[in-house]
Amino acid sequence: MTKSNISFSIMEFMVWVVEVTANEFFNGDKTLAYNTLSETGVWDIYIDHYDTTHSLSKEFIINEINEYFIKHEVKI
Repeated sequence: MTKSNISFSIMEFMVWVVEVTANEFFNGDKTLAYNTLSETGVWDIYIDHYDTTHSLSKEFIINEINEYFIKHEVKI
């Protein structure tokens, strides 16, 4: 799904994911969080599986993203 075709509810969720990620891994830097999520493919995973991902807890998302970063050797 391209970023221009995202519904409002999906975009609203992704903004929240960026905020959670920024606060947990990037000292609140939302631009760095967004860029990292986009460049590593996490952004697309959460959008493509929105039907499931939007119901996950903050703690689950943080743990899942952390595991993804470790597995793919993403520098944070």
